Amino acid sequence: MKNPFETFQCGNAKAHDQQPAPVTVQTQPISSKHTVSQGSASNFPSGDLVSSQRQKLTASPGSQHTGTSLTSGAQASCSNVTLSATKSVKRKHASKVEQLPSLQHAPGVPEKLGDHPLRLIIVGHNPSDHAWRTGHYYSNPSNWMWRILLATRIAPLHVTGSEHDDCMASDAGIGFTDVGSGIPGTVSSQFDSATFQSWGAGFYERLSAHMSRASDSIGCTCGKCGAPALVAFSGKRQWSELINTGRKGKNKVIKFAIGPQNMRPEGWPLPDSTEVWVMTSTSGASPMSTEARMAPWHELSKQLMQVSWPRQIDCSCTKS
Repeated sequence: MKNPFETFQCGNAKAHDQQPAPVTVQTQPISSKHTVSQGSASNFPSGDLVSSQRQKLTASPGSQHTGTSLTSGAQASCSNVTLSATKSVKRKHASKVEQLPSLQHAPGVPEKLGDHPLRLIIVGHNPSDHAWRTGHYYSNPSNWMWRILLATRIAPLHVTGSEHDDCMASDAGIGFTDVGSGIPGTVSSQFDSATFQSWGAGFYERLSAHMSRASDSIGCTCGKCGAPALVAFSGKRQWSELINTGRKGKNKVIKFAIGPQNMRPEGWPLPDSTEVWVMTSTSGASPMSTEARMAPWHELSKQLMQVSWPRQIDCSCTKS
């Protein structure tokens, strides 16, 4: 099958200069029709390379992290490179803070899923004000997301920060969306459960629409073969609100573990073949140790490495 990504390179200056299409601030959920251009074969690192570099990359002095031991020289090299890159990202964003447009004149944050089967979709709560102003997911320097994606090598080696979210779908098969897509707001507590749960239907429609587009791209006739391999919620709140929609009293799910989930919310549109993970929050306002925050993302990275890119899908429905 012809590689659908062969016409685009994330590293091209032209691609980096493109600005996201404006998105109108909404007071209700929207079904975004914005998609990201697709491109060439991935620059995603091999499993061996990832294994050799997935070591204590964000450790601070005195921190305790698990993982295969590296020689002191290699460990220092990997740590210095990653920490230097993340510090550079923070300085870059910090220098632009005063240049950001107002919410009313901001580009907004459309979903960035593309039109092809993905390895992973990362699902946030709703766009922060900072992300809405920059047009990029998790762009606030206080947010840990891009530091985590870099340190765990979930992101390809050429990625440096949030400005590359437009390329992640084409280069690594990783897309971004929010449950409350199109609704900016930094303080999540301003959205009560009723409001959040009202976003569910629109969120499911967007997941279903992407699955349909991705299925069409590989000639699938059942509409399910284009589903993502993994969906990861970047925080418990998103999943908790969805799983408890329609539940009352003793039927509510109060506790669930970080990591893979067995339950699915009512109306969940993706097939059982799609794994759902709930991750630690990447918000800087969420207090936890570096080790506790990073550990689940390292496990997700290991699972993600088992999924080829571009996806090799045996679309059995086309054989019947």
